[in-house]
Amino acid sequence: MSQYVEPRPLGGDSYRPLFAPLLQPGEQIHAVAELTLSDLIRRVPRKYRPGAATRGAMAAFGALFELVAVIAELLFEAVFGFFRMIRRITRGRGLQGGWDSQAGQFVVAVRHGYEGAAPMDNNRAVLAFTDRRILLADHLVGVGLRPLGELPYGRIRRVEDRTGGMSDRVDLHFADGSLAALSQGADEARALAALIR
Repeated sequence: MSQYVEPRPLGGDSYRPLFAPLLQPGEQIHAVAELTLSDLIRRVPRKYRPGAATRGAMAAFGALFELVAVIAELLFEAVFGFFRMIRRITRGRGLQGGWDSQAGQFVVAVRHGYEGAAPMDNNRAVLAFTDRRILLADHLVGVGLRPLGELPYGRIRRVEDRTGGMSDRVDLHFADGSLAALSQGADEARALAALIR
């Protein structure tokens, strides 16, 4: 990877200066890619979200708020889960391997960040491929990047491009055999596959 490649973030310019504070001394970025999780992946269960234990301890003070949040999530899953189940029949599962798998932990990192991060439910992320690792961040327009974690090279084994016709699906296959589906255009899928190779 001798040439630097990246999509233009919202607002133009470059991702490179945004990633600079996250780099180790001497570390260099080779490429940047954007990704969007597939809507076939259901919401992360509360027990797998960062800070779940802390929120559980605070539930004594905010039991009513927690109850409302749980009911809202159940309603959301009942409505959208039905449509997701119908689409899974033709498109397959969005997450294979469970929440404890490498794919599951990747989805948790994209959706909710890391322990201590502000609560969020995110579907988009930016990957920076450096000479040492893959950095994962959320691009907040006007604010910059919020780090979500990092992946060692080899964690993502391959990218399966399933785009075409009616599908914008791209599958990330992880080293432990798990899988997470993305929603990408064909050009972005080819670029991501090349970067992972």
